[in-house]
Amino acid sequence: MRPGSVAWERAREVHEAAVGWLRVGAIDAATERAIRAAFPDPCTTPSLVWRALTAGMVSAIVLCAFGGFVLAGRFSASWLQVPLFFFAMACLVATEVLEASPRFARRGAAGATSFWGVAFLLGGLGLFLLESRGMTVGSVLDAMLLVGALAGGAASWRWGSPFFTALSAVALLAFLGRLPAGRGLWILAGTALTALGARHLDTPSWAPSHRRSAAILVVAGLLAVYGAVNVFSVQEHGLERFVRFGATSDPAPWPLVALSALATAIVPLVVLAWGARSRRTFVLDIGIVLCVVSLVTLRHYVHWAPLWVVLACSGAALVLFVLAVERALRRALGGVIAGFTADPLFTDERKQQALQIVPVVAAFTAPAAAAEEKDFASGGGRFGGGGASEKF
Repeated sequence: MRPGSVAWERAREVHEAAVGWLRVGAIDAATERAIRAAFPDPCTTPSLVWRALTAGMVSAIVLCAFGGFVLAGRFSASWLQVPLFFFAMACLVATEVLEASPRFARRGAAGATSFWGVAFLLGGLGLFLLESRGMTVGSVLDAMLLVGALAGGAASWRWGSPFFTALSAVALLAFLGRLPAGRGLWILAGTALTALGARHLDTPSWAPSHRRSAAILVVAGLLAVYGAVNVFSVQEHGLERFVRFGATSDPAPWPLVALSALATAIVPLVVLAWGARSRRTFVLDIGIVLCVVSLVTLRHYVHWAPLWVVLACSGAALVLFVLAVERALRRALGGVIAGFTADPLFTDERKQQALQIVPVVAAFTAPAAAAEEKDFASGGGRFGGGGASEKF
């Protein structure tokens, strides 16, 4: 990412943290204004709805311009990759220009142009290999998945987009799944992605968006490992269906089935334990989802109740467990048990981690004003204008 973009992101993170501190009463309004002044953010950040509308409008303009260019040039199918590559380069250049402008960087236009730039690039590559080079459809798909993984990773690193990180991870796993040893490669790749992402979740030198991308890698890695070791996937040859040579119908060896059944039960518990130990809510969420999937898998083999009963009982048990944990935390001394608390400090985990920046802005904390004792004097009420407070 550009150094300027990283500085804008860090300033925005500090502003969001200051809003959270103000909401819970850790600082006052004067300190919050001082923090904003000390860490200026020149970017314009509209609401999510406006960003989505802007991205939709830009997408419509790009697609209409591409369609008009193709119709005006009367390109045949064998030459359609030329306008695809041209518009890919134009969209990527436009993304660079928009990302460098604090006025347009967060309006949604840069996200739309970057997406269509990568999409046009992959489309042009596929047509070039299929029409000009005469490659088979399977080989073209493999090449597009591999290039998509590389392009998504490069776009994520350059523009700090977690969406491209997810796209890169999905493309990489799809490419590996099409290889003959796809299941083993999924386990290795998932473990590598999880380790890489977990290592950089709190790296101070990384931009905030890059740290969020690291969380995406952790999620993708955990899901890939579980998908590869799930006993239903092993017995039904789920991943092997992506292999270019076709899926086998031979039954899986019983030692492999036994190991996968054991892993189906153990992996969710390991993820839950990691989430509890690391205090990361998104890891806990993934562990809960994997536990539900394991219960559904168990129901597939052991028909002890209808599926809706299993899901309803699992949800009720989860709700009761959460209520019991919250009650225990409320009654504990100081409201804390082993570092866990039921008090909602912020709306998400990133705002909780923002407390680590408190020493940086502690110097801006306004001194406590001495209480003044005054005699009571009736003076009626007073109302302010729009947004002002009222006093009596």
